[in-house]
This record gives sequence, C-alpha cells and structure tokens, in this order.
Amino acid sequence: MRYLVTVVAVTAALLGVKLLIAWAAEIYLHPIPILGGWLKSLEIVELVNIVIFALLGFGLGGATLYLPAKTPMAFKALVLVLAIPLIFFSSYWLRQIVWLNQLAIEANQPVEQVVALANQAILRESGSKGFWGYFKVTTKMPILPANVAELERMAEDQQWFRSELTRFSGIEPGVFSMIFDGAGWGIRIFHMALATLTGIIYFVKGVTWADAARLRRWTKGKV
Repeated sequence: MRYLVTVVAVTAALLGVKLLIAWAAEIYLHPIPILGGWLKSLEIVELVNIVIFALLGFGLGGATLYLPAKTPMAFKALVLVLAIPLIFFSSYWLRQIVWLNQLAIEANQPVEQVVALANQAILRESGSKGFWGYFKVTTKMPILPANVAELERMAEDQQWFRSELTRFSGIEPGVFSMIFDGAGWGIRIFHMALATLTGIIYFVKGVTWADAARLRRWTKGKV
C-alpha cells in the first residue's frame, strides 16, 4: 500500500509540475515576438525533462523500498514504463488544449466547433487527427495558425512558403520539406531519448538506494 501511495504521489506531483511549466511557457514565453517562436521551434522548455525525469526515476526507484526484497526488476520498472510516456506527452497535450482554446476565443466560436475545424486541417496536413495529428504536425510546424482563417489555409500557406524557398534557392522541390520534417522529428526524438535515458539512469540509482536502505534496516533489526 505504501508503495502504491508513493508511486502515485511522485507521478502526480511531477505531472503537475510539467503541466504548470508547459502552461507558463505557452502563455508567457512563446508569445514573445521572434524569441518565443525560436524557443518553441527548438522546444527549449522540454529541457526541463532532465530535472523532472531524474526526480521521477529516483522517486519511483526509491519507492521500491516498500516492495519485498526479491521482487523482480521487471516488476519494479513497470511503473516507470507507464509514467515516462504519461509525463512526457502531457506537455504536448496541454499545448494542444491551450491552442484550441485560443482559437475558439479568437473566433468567438464554441470549442467543439473549432476542434472539428482543427481536426480537418490537421488531417489534411499530417494524415491523422486528434492528439496524434497535432503531435505530428507540430514537428514541422511548431507555430500553428492563430485564427480560424489561417487554420483553413494552413496547408496552402506551408506549400507557398516552401515553394518560395525553392524558387529563391534553386534547390530541388521537396528538399525543404525533408529538412523541416527531419529537423522537427530530430529535435523531438532527442527530447524523448533524453527523458527516457534520464529516467532509467535515476531509476536504477533509486533502486540501489532502496536496496541499501532495506539492507541497513534489516541489519539493525538483527543487532
């Protein structure tokens, strides 16, 4: 019971911190002209994952102190496997919600109606809709349309922009699309790998600490 309470408390606390940071970035940092767009494109705020997933890993690893000593490592790591994607993707989910709400306020329309329009635009651009479509689109278009009019011509604006780059540079058509898509996914995969690796490393440290603490407690009980 103490193990489950600790796991839930650690995960919920860090999930709350991640959401709060993502919300603050969307409301106060990313709207800054030029600088905000640059920071959003590089997803600089996601570097907070280093701290959050270090705490997550160590917290969940340390919580194994309340499990029997012979509990398999695979069972101990199960909560980490579930918690890492939950916390990592939470910031993108929040960003999607903030974006949709801002569109609805700008258009003075019900959120449900704006969500339907956004799904149509995202589906045309990425082949998916909903959260996964949003996640895919933002790898190549970090700054999405700010109003419904821009949303409806999102694909056309992107095609025009890339065709203009092709016309002025003389580079073969499609090259800029590959560059933008590759760069976006590269940045995102980097943050995903960083979060996962940090979580695993500190989870092992937490388990090691828990095993040592259990051994000390057992030794004192024998004295």
